[in-house]
Amino acid sequence: MVCEKIIPAMDASEPNIFVARQPIFKRNKEVFAYELLFRSGLTNYFDPLQDGEEATSKVITNSFLLIGIATITEGKKAFINFSEEMLLKGYPSLFSKEITVVEVLETVGATPEVVAACGKLVEAGYVLALDDFLYEDRFVPLIKLARIIKFDIRQMSFTELERQAKVVSRYNVKLLAEKIETFEEFEAAKKLGFDLFQGYFFSRPHIMEGRDIPGSKLHYLQVLKIIQDEDYDFAELAKFVSRDVSLAYKLLKYVNSAYFARRQKLDSIEMVVAMLGQLTLRKWLSLMMLSYLAADKPPELLRLAAFRGSFCELIAGQLLDRRSEAGVFHTAGMFSLLPAMLDKDMAEILPELALPGNLQEALLSEVAATPLARTLRLVMAYERGDWEKTVDLGVKLTLNLDSLPLLYEQAIEIAQVQLTD
Repeated sequence: MVCEKIIPAMDASEPNIFVARQPIFKRNKEVFAYELLFRSGLTNYFDPLQDGEEATSKVITNSFLLIGIATITEGKKAFINFSEEMLLKGYPSLFSKEITVVEVLETVGATPEVVAACGKLVEAGYVLALDDFLYEDRFVPLIKLARIIKFDIRQMSFTELERQAKVVSRYNVKLLAEKIETFEEFEAAKKLGFDLFQGYFFSRPHIMEGRDIPGSKLHYLQVLKIIQDEDYDFAELAKFVSRDVSLAYKLLKYVNSAYFARRQKLDSIEMVVAMLGQLTLRKWLSLMMLSYLAADKPPELLRLAAFRGSFCELIAGQLLDRRSEAGVFHTAGMFSLLPAMLDKDMAEILPELALPGNLQEALLSEVAATPLARTLRLVMAYERGDWEKTVDLGVKLTLNLDSLPLLYEQAIEIAQVQLTD
């Protein structure tokens, strides 16, 4: 399989560390940064002894030293939580000010020592963010040092949110609204003057009753249907790519990327098709069709679709011993975001695709009863940092949870390569 790597042996003496990322958007829906969501060994996700300092130190160790921050955030800034003790010990200064946003937890007091420690970081060029903020006069010294203030919109009414936003907007800060779950909340927060937005609103459909799927998108759906048909002539797929200059260019760039580590460049579609094979070409073409479907959506949506497909496929092939079905798992991951791309319920979209029964069940069912459905739900739980659900589904699948972090990293890398312009 082209996009697989061998998982290196795990060191049993080291704790297994799990890091997920949550996007933070600008007003134009482009990704500004990612917050790193941490959990140590999943079997201990509920450990009450794991305080903020321990959690943050493991985030840092894993993402910066073991995995590599460039892989996790794809070059974007990384928001990382720091406890009071970690701030006083100067831990943030161990890491690049160009990448790190120092997120001060809501449990940190505005003591003279904390203010002094934060002041040193700001003088050194670090960006300071205040997490889950609730205004009190005693926090003014920290507000004056901060560049970003985060408000959890679930903690208060919009009336109170507006009041607090007005108070802190007197200072030179950007306002970040977190736990934004719908486009309506995104638009409402924009009207209140917020600059940054954190949450999964971008991956939800914005359904408007009575609106049909546009004709151009219906065309791409029909192409998707053909691509999924294993009886469709493979040679015709190659011709389809050859006739589309944009597709042909992207495919050549994809296979000649550093990821494949080829000594000699491929310069013809025929050579590319022979090298990739039928399954990989179908997967890549499916992703390109999704890119057309999502052309009017935030780019992060397509990145998430590519990531889900790769993560599902890697789990199927390397942890579930289902290599022969890995393509179906890949399709489930990618297609799970069709509702957000088309602003339609999944039940309305599937009749246009005529997918196999097990794939339709995985995409539609609320209850994850099959390996395919459980893998898809596990991937969705992992990406959100929902570690309890990840453990539950992992146990039901009887898979090796300790291997998930490396597969997560690989899925991000694969998606990045697939979407390289």
